[in-house]
Amino acid sequence: MTGAITTHVDAVQLLVAAFFVFFLGLVGWLRREDKREGYPMVDRRPVRGPIEGFPPAPPPKPYQLLDGDVTQMPHDYGSSRARGERLLRFEEAALVPVGDPMLAELGPGAFPLRRDEPLMAQGEPQLMPLRLARDWHVARGDTDPRGLAVYDQRHRAVGLVADLWVDRGVKILRYLEVALDLPGSAGRRVLLPIYYADISGRRRWVRVRALLAPQFLTVPALANQDRITAREEDRVNAYYASGALFSRGAPGGLTAPLGDDGAGP
Repeated sequence: MTGAITTHVDAVQLLVAAFFVFFLGLVGWLRREDKREGYPMVDRRPVRGPIEGFPPAPPPKPYQLLDGDVTQMPHDYGSSRARGERLLRFEEAALVPVGDPMLAELGPGAFPLRRDEPLMAQGEPQLMPLRLARDWHVARGDTDPRGLAVYDQRHRAVGLVADLWVDRGVKILRYLEVALDLPGSAGRRVLLPIYYADISGRRRWVRVRALLAPQFLTVPALANQDRITAREEDRVNAYYASGALFSRGAPGGLTAPLGDDGAGP
């Protein structure tokens, strides 16, 4: 018959077999390539060592970034500073934070270790305050948050919005810069991600439901007040994310809820 190679094998069978071989090879290649991020995993038990599974993690491969720099994957930008202990006495048990859960870098407060350098766009930092991005402004008709009072989840005043940080790459408002007016703040400024800010132009205030007033004092600080690195961004956002869960205390006594004066029960 047409297409028959022998009495038991024809061209269609060979094409089907070739397809399955190609498909299995593609799945293996994709599974290997997706291990460029997060592998090899490290088991804290020394008898086990690194965990790669099958197929093993690929060798490092260089990639050119938009700013002209070169990185490689897999990469190692440093070890995690997560602080936790096992909830139960076996290795696969969940971790619970040790100390201040909002600074333990676990759960909602965990973040990847990206490069400790600013994201760049056209030779300049992609994120910058309006005091430096002079060709940017708040659109006419929108509420300008600068000068608005900032309140915590219990509606206690924590400071004023001093400036706005814009992302010039995607053209959005990314952070509010808050000048704190709290005991012990000493004129400190912190960044507030716009996604955790409820802005009311009519009432002329900004409310942050993720934090209590004293917790603004421990918002991760920037090394340079005029720029923010990728790792600092992740650290700041993780702090507010953990605050959404831990700011008022969590089951198991991980942290004590603060009293009305912010000093504890």
